[in-house]
Amino acid sequence: MRALISVSNKEGVAEFTAKLEEMGIEIFATEGTARSLEERGVRVRRLSELTGLKETHQLKTLHPAIYEAIFSGEIGMVVVNLYPFEEEPCIENIDIGGVTLLRAAAKNYRRCLAVSKPEQYDDVIKNLKEGLTEEFRLKLASEAFEYVAAYDKAIAEWFRTKSSVA
Repeated sequence: MRALISVSNKEGVAEFTAKLEEMGIEIFATEGTARSLEERGVRVRRLSELTGLKETHQLKTLHPAIYEAIFSGEIGMVVVNLYPFEEEPCIENIDIGGVTLLRAAAKNYRRCLAVSKPEQYDDVIKNLKEGLTEEFRLKLASEAFEYVAAYDKAIAEWFRTKSSVA
């Protein structure tokens, strides 16, 4: 299995990823996440190895090769938490690629785990060891869609408060 990791909140991700690596899961990560993991001793491959393109700040994960790998099951886990819009509302903190990754993984829940928050890491490891069930996959997919919906709602509210047209 391959995992794609792109996290804004790095809490617990190095320990989680080290456990995935011990289980034989190949780790791909965006540049910032990869650097953070490598500093903690985790072996990781750059996402650019899948895309063949140099990563830019706004176009890290928006590439057909990534989504083909998610939908084919080549990437069996997506671990994403989004830019901290709710902590600091601004245009720069509106995540596009992360939202798209989570939606793709959740849509393809039968082949790809959608891991959307650090609180899920222990359960993911436990379920990988004990055997993944459809119920667990659905739970992660549901939580990913709920996370994305709440994120989008916060963004919509922010835009609404900036508009003079109600």
